Amino acid sequence: MSQQRLRPEDLKPGPIRHEQLPAALIARIGSVRQVFAEVYPLSMAEWRDGFQRDAHPEQEVQWWERLARCYVEYISQKQLNREQRKAAFSLIFRLGLGASGGRSRWRSC
Repeated sequence: MSQQRLRPEDLKPGPIRHEQLPAALIARIGSVRQVFAEVYPLSMAEWRDGFQRDAHPEQEVQWWERLARCYVEYISQKQLNREQRKAAFSLIFRLGLGASGGRSRWRSC
């Protein structure tokens, strides 16, 4: 079977699956957004939109919360400049995606 390469400009967002998210979930999304504001600067509307498109937004928020805990734990132990914090986020994000098998293998720091 041959592999096709997708170009990022050809990707389109999926449909909105959840018109409304629970207020408690929105608050949690806001907390995650605050942790990553410097290194992943999306507006609250962009964060909410992404979770509204997720099949299981609660699980996705949990994933981001784990990522936030790892990120905060790491940067709190180091004196990092902005670029180093961005690099740390990028690495932790990729590790969280689990290049060797998906998110289910990555539980926490």
